Amino acid sequence: MGTLSKLLCALLITFMTSTVVAQPAKKKNAKAKAPVAAAEASDATSGLIVKNIEVAGNRKIEKDAILTKIVTKVGESYSAQHIREDVQALFNMGFFNDIQVDRKATGKDVTLTYTVLEKPSVVEITYEGNSEVKSEDIADATGIKPYQLLNMAKVKEAVEKIQKLYEDKGFFLAKIDSEVQEVTKDETVRLVFKIRENDKVKVKKITFLGNNHMGDSSLKSKMLTQEGGFFSGISGSGQYKQEMFERDVQILRFLYWNQGYVQAKVDRPQVTVTPDKKNIYITIRIEEGEQYNVGDVDFAGDLLFPKSELREVIKIDDNGVFAYDVLQKDISELTAKYGDLGYAYANVIPRTRFNDKERRVDLVFEFDKGNKVYFGKINMVGNSKTRDKVIRRELKVHEGELYNETRRRQSLENIQRLGFFEEVNFKTSIDPERTEVMNVDISVKERNTGQIQLGAGYGTSQGFTLQGSISQANFLGKGQNLGASLNLSNTGSYYSLSFTEPYFRDTLWSLGADLYQSANTGRVDYDENHTGGAIRLGHPLAEYTRGFLKYKYDDTKLSKKYDSDGKLITDPDLFPLESASGVTSSMTGTVEYDTRNDRQMPTKGIYSSGSYEYAGLGGDLKYTRGNANFRYYKNLFWDVVWRNNIQYSRIDGLDGQEVPFSELYLLGGPYSLRGYRSYRVGKMKFSEMIYNDLIAEGKSDAEAREKAMRFYGGVQQAMYQTELQFPLVKEAGIMGAGFFDIGAADDVLTDNNFFADVGFGIRWYSPIGVLRFEWGFPLNRNPAYQDATVFEFSIGPSF
Repeated sequence: MGTLSKLLCALLITFMTSTVVAQPAKKKNAKAKAPVAAAEASDATSGLIVKNIEVAGNRKIEKDAILTKIVTKVGESYSAQHIREDVQALFNMGFFNDIQVDRKATGKDVTLTYTVLEKPSVVEITYEGNSEVKSEDIADATGIKPYQLLNMAKVKEAVEKIQKLYEDKGFFLAKIDSEVQEVTKDETVRLVFKIRENDKVKVKKITFLGNNHMGDSSLKSKMLTQEGGFFSGISGSGQYKQEMFERDVQILRFLYWNQGYVQAKVDRPQVTVTPDKKNIYITIRIEEGEQYNVGDVDFAGDLLFPKSELREVIKIDDNGVFAYDVLQKDISELTAKYGDLGYAYANVIPRTRFNDKERRVDLVFEFDKGNKVYFGKINMVGNSKTRDKVIRRELKVHEGELYNETRRRQSLENIQRLGFFEEVNFKTSIDPERTEVMNVDISVKERNTGQIQLGAGYGTSQGFTLQGSISQANFLGKGQNLGASLNLSNTGSYYSLSFTEPYFRDTLWSLGADLYQSANTGRVDYDENHTGGAIRLGHPLAEYTRGFLKYKYDDTKLSKKYDSDGKLITDPDLFPLESASGVTSSMTGTVEYDTRNDRQMPTKGIYSSGSYEYAGLGGDLKYTRGNANFRYYKNLFWDVVWRNNIQYSRIDGLDGQEVPFSELYLLGGPYSLRGYRSYRVGKMKFSEMIYNDLIAEGKSDAEAREKAMRFYGGVQQAMYQTELQFPLVKEAGIMGAGFFDIGAADDVLTDNNFFADVGFGIRWYSPIGVLRFEWGFPLNRNPAYQDATVFEFSIGPSF
């Protein structure tokens, strides 16, 4: 029994023996009954009447609240038994540490005074020693709030809840203590929970029993809970979290159901903690049952389409094995088909019948179409910055029209694709006056679309870099894009300013402009400077498709390059700088198709574009250029994304001019073939000047000829990149990637001039951009010009 409980009992006994009943305390209850009864009888026969009842000592608890709890009433006969019941009732309120009742008699009239000592208020709750669990989460778990009365039973319960919270997060060694610190005597206290987190328990081993058809590695790879390993400190594997563990059970069941094991059972895992409480062993028992195939598939109920047309929508009968995820997708597609006819609340119920003898699942999709629904009011909620029209112009549905599920989904995707919001939800409700009308609240949670970034680093290709940018993707809440950036490195500099109005004067036309200046000293044979600007005009051509026209004015200046000794590097015969310097005035037409779910970090969708540039609108440099690009993104499972990029480009001279050599194509570097240095893949030419210099230095003819070959570039380039990106530490934005690249840059593309590489990398999606650390290994190379291993550090996405 606690100290406070003993004190309360002592006070109560003192009161009962000295104040209420004027009898000495008895050792046994049985012997005490007669005197108490005698006293009560004496009180009853004495004729004492309760004339007045007073309450003293209360500060926070109202007098009326206390009087409503007591049995004794003014005007009734005085009773010691009633006084005992009053004291017990007041203690049961939980507000008092002590209660005394004084009786003052004047003749037959009695005045009772109930003197209470209230429990102190908790004015502050603090948590000490917690670094792995947020104080807010601990507070939610305890349920104790500031300014409540101190209740030690609830404090003890809170300690147990905190202990359970830490155990659920894998901290089985955590120790929790509580301390009450007096702030104002008898009135206010501070409640302190002292936490020693200690080491986190690690998952040592996960064992499956009964999994005959699905291997351990296959099951473990899909679970959120992972066994600890050498890189646990970096990857976070081996952590035990109760919420993740509960989800793992559902994941395992889903995996079996998805493979046709529709009667599979996954028992609740058994968790064994080692005596030192540093490791746990998990055992999961599985009853797989038999694998079932898809049997007969039929349709019933309110059929609005021929069965043959409905059968074209579903995919489950193509799979052979009964797959739960395919079934869910089929239900979604069938529901959408009815929804496109206005039946917003159509219900598709899959009726299954198990044929255990033939191990088949016969399936009937039963339709309940409900009633047709029309869109009512469409309201925007949560957009404190973004104007309503910025959201509304992305909608494919309108007030008053018949409900359409496909266009509703497209509207949701269009708003998400803007990138202005963390969350977008369509909340629907029935109009109380017209049940056939559905009102829609488009609820958004805005994200910070403005960024000011400044970063510095070191890249193997660029050397030391300094990056800075100011961007606002939702300028003034109008959906406009304003940005300025700079990039300074050992290999050059780049400055730019851009502005885009996606809906010029509230039309479907987009209008934008760019200004830029760059200096590139990264080429081996010459330096390159550009100053220019562009005006862009765009308009949608079809769903997910836009057309653009861009006029560009560019002033190019090429300059000679010298080594550290002041010796000329540029071969004027091979690279006649004046022929590639001058003004380019061009018009480019582009068609883009974009279904990506996120333009910054896509996990699914397609991006493709085709463009044609005509550089012949005046100016000095004249050529034509064609580009084609196709990118494909697919979320294979969980957070593993398959990314693909195919690109082809060609440039040709115009009006009898040769293509400026600075515009010819070379590959290599962190943004093309990652197993080769920048500008190290492509057509090469022989430099007579370099050859003669090397011969003069005493080099052999073979060595001089080899080193005199310069990367020149070709009029065509083709490239394919593919990679798998997966999370390493998801919470920190650290991803891993494995990649394969192949490409060529030459005048004529043949099998012999394609180069390929493989590699892996680590990417950090940091506040200053995507930091990429990648190791590439060329599969075919010329040792004289290309390294066996290439490490690249760069800032920016791969594609």
